[in-house]
Amino acid sequence: MKFGFQVMLRGAASSGDGLSSIAKSGEDFGFDIIAPNDHLIVPGGIESTYPYTDDGIWPGASVVECHDQLTAMAFIAGHTDTIRLLTSVMVVPYRQPVLTAKTIATADVLSQGRVILGCGVGWMSEEMEAIGTEPFQERGKVTDEYIRVFKELWTSDKPSYNGDYVKFADVLFKPQPVQKPHPPIWIGGESKAALRRVARLGDGWFPAANNPKFTISNPKDLRQRLELLKIVCDEENRNFTDLDIGFFYTEAISSNERRNKDGDRQLLTGQPSDIAADISKFNDIGLGTLICIFQRPGLSETLEQMEWFGREIIPLVREL
Repeated sequence: MKFGFQVMLRGAASSGDGLSSIAKSGEDFGFDIIAPNDHLIVPGGIESTYPYTDDGIWPGASVVECHDQLTAMAFIAGHTDTIRLLTSVMVVPYRQPVLTAKTIATADVLSQGRVILGCGVGWMSEEMEAIGTEPFQERGKVTDEYIRVFKELWTSDKPSYNGDYVKFADVLFKPQPVQKPHPPIWIGGESKAALRRVARLGDGWFPAANNPKFTISNPKDLRQRLELLKIVCDEENRNFTDLDIGFFYTEAISSNERRNKDGDRQLLTGQPSDIAADISKFNDIGLGTLICIFQRPGLSETLEQMEWFGREIIPLVREL
């Protein structure tokens, strides 16, 4: 199993020194992947429903800091040597697709093939309207077309595309990404539509734990969603075993044991041996990559959490 961590591009990671320290330390502590998040602006008066809380309110609304994800990814690449770079997730409709394809290809070439493209459709209509994207209601269709544009530019000798949102012909696109046929594309989202997008367009599935409509809080939940993904793959004539399976565990991982409502130990809390055993259960059902979140308000706290997990948990899991 591979391990990664999300970095929210604010707070401890808002300065160059902070972000480079987090990235380089993650590499030193044995993590395989760093995963920056994606917002470009924070609109005032957000009325869109955030899909990852029970009340639909986005916890980040009060925080105005947000660096551009792809610029930050390039910065991270320049300060590291081996850790892979996962967009977690890139909101595909935010950016013009030909320019995005060039940015990702450049990052893959200059990082020597370390990019993983996590893709999502987005949820905040106010942000999309301010950016000037295609209509919010069409974001699923837009995402599908943009991903197809990426693939065309990354793999064809003479790319051309004639779609509903993008049209070009007789262009040259060099250099193409180092990874062949292209950087892995992991589709985020937990809905049936997201699973169908995985089967049709993705190289992997990258769900989050905390969607109240499709909660994935334990290995049993994940197994059930994987069974549904297998059915969708069969319907789309896609080989399920070809897919990478990642998982963004959004709850805090802690050495302080916590109890859930039933009085049982909360998953991924407590002694290192207990946490390692929890993770191994995910591994047993086919999880290939676990992305965690360790970021705290301060840089030193963030690094302490990362070091604890990297030094004490990762080696135990790999011994099991």
